[in-house]
Amino acid sequence: MGKGNGIQTWLFHLKILLFLTQPYVEAAVMAPPWANPKLNPCASQPRGWQLLFWPPDGKCYKIFQLGHPCPDGMELSPSTIKSDESLSAECRCPPETAQSATDGKCYKLFTLGPCEVGYYFGPDTQYKSANSKRQWGVCKQMKLCANRSLLYWPKDDQCYQKFSRGPCAKGQLLTMDLDSGIPTCRCSHHKELKDYRYEDGHCYQHFTRGPCWEKGHLFLPDKSCGCHSFLPHFHEDSEQCFELDTIGPCGQGQIYQLHPETRHAFCQCKPGYIQYKNMSSCYRPYTQGPCPAKHILEDSTSCIPQPCERGHLYFPERKQCYRIGTRGPCEKNFVVMFDFKTRPSIDGISYNGLCTCETRDCSPQIVSSTKCDKSKGLVKYNEECHKMYTQGPCPRGSWLVPRRQGRLELFTDGNGELSGYCECIPGYKRTVRATESKNATMCVSPEVILADYLNGNLTSAQVVKIK
Repeated sequence: MGKGNGIQTWLFHLKILLFLTQPYVEAAVMAPPWANPKLNPCASQPRGWQLLFWPPDGKCYKIFQLGHPCPDGMELSPSTIKSDESLSAECRCPPETAQSATDGKCYKLFTLGPCEVGYYFGPDTQYKSANSKRQWGVCKQMKLCANRSLLYWPKDDQCYQKFSRGPCAKGQLLTMDLDSGIPTCRCSHHKELKDYRYEDGHCYQHFTRGPCWEKGHLFLPDKSCGCHSFLPHFHEDSEQCFELDTIGPCGQGQIYQLHPETRHAFCQCKPGYIQYKNMSSCYRPYTQGPCPAKHILEDSTSCIPQPCERGHLYFPERKQCYRIGTRGPCEKNFVVMFDFKTRPSIDGISYNGLCTCETRDCSPQIVSSTKCDKSKGLVKYNEECHKMYTQGPCPRGSWLVPRRQGRLELFTDGNGELSGYCECIPGYKRTVRATESKNATMCVSPEVILADYLNGNLTSAQVVKIK
């Protein structure tokens, strides 16, 4: 992990600790749950609030510690079970990473990770578990932009111009990592970016404000700041140059863009906005805009009375209002929701209703099939396909893992499918406990092991070797 990522992760953890230890209004300090010696035996040690008890070996380890006792790349994290307020320690992937369903390891999201070239490692939105907050990742195919001069940015599912700032931090530009085939943000002395690098050590897109301080000047390809009348960015009324696709010298709701015929920039309405009766500003339809109170803008010539009562949104094609959060006129798995492209602080309140996915992802869930696709992290168990490293058909406290031949080679059957079996998840112990009729083998959670430890009831479960 790079230095910048390490600092970012450290700050993330510090914020968590500061939040959990912030004072009450009465100035009393609220200790985190793992600072309670009844829940965490390590809390009685000096600076014990930074330590967690790990039941499998009975030792204390520093909170958010990477690696041992967790697998490489995972960190030791506290977890509070709200139902009984008991404490457990678990191994999770660090922030901005996720666990791969193919090998159980953590990889940074939106990188190549464990994937082949042409794919990227992204969040798995198809698998959801009510019993775990563990972040899963899966290999997803890189999309191609309709305009081949644009690069696809998987973090926001958008396309951006190559060598533009796009989604990058100030001083970096979007380019392609040739080794991984994944777009990345960089600034370099070498190769393609050298012509964009300014004397301050940062890279700036040509024909933008970039490092230029004087109003109306742009960063030019010769690495100077200036404005010329022959540039399409030139605005005759002000005799200044402005970036394209910005508000520039324009009014509210407008954007400074190239005219398709003259190839010089002019002010026009932003996409989704309309101009009302040749006014100098543009507005989002179905907001109040330039209309009187209790009216909304319907089109470029009409204001209509606000048609909906409180808690309802308007569907123009049906000329009818529907309650927010209901299915209304929407398809299955979709509900009536706000138009989030309208910004209330700028555009005003929008009464335009949209049909939005009721859950995070309305795409079909992975279903069992006769062929288990291992590229999607599926493994065959009892002639059915299930997601690896999830509970699936396994008992509570265990997950489905692939069988292996030797230490590294994954076992596949004659059809090339991975074969799986149930194994206790990290931190859980396989035990034999007496029930009413017989002895049962189960995976015991860390909180149960901790309770046995605190109660001195260490003989109630016999730890057996996992085969």
